[in-house]
Amino acid sequence: MPTDLDVRSTSVAPGHVRLLVGGELDLGSAPQLHGALARALPAATQRLDLDLAEVDFVDASGLGTLMWCRQRVLSAGANCQVVAASPAVERLLRLTGTHDLLTGRSPATVGRPA
Repeated sequence: MPTDLDVRSTSVAPGHVRLLVGGELDLGSAPQLHGALARALPAATQRLDLDLAEVDFVDASGLGTLMWCRQRVLSAGANCQVVAASPAVERLLRLTGTHDLLTGRSPATVGRPA
């Protein structure tokens, strides 16, 4: 079954990988993201950033994949964070109470200067 998900991996620095995800993250496309995350993990020895700014739709399957990724990266001794999120992703993270956990910041501070 074809998916409407685009996942690109880029090396930011040694041990630091960023995944840029766009499209629909749902039951049909979650395995595609799961595979991309699994391939990125060996190079993400310090940090894995998830850029979800171009995700148009996300459901519980997509959220489950993000939580799996976080757990795998943390258990390997690295950091995993959503560094950019579309309005659809922000809404799901807030509704499920996972925003702070996955982004490392509270929704009230998003967009405020440091």
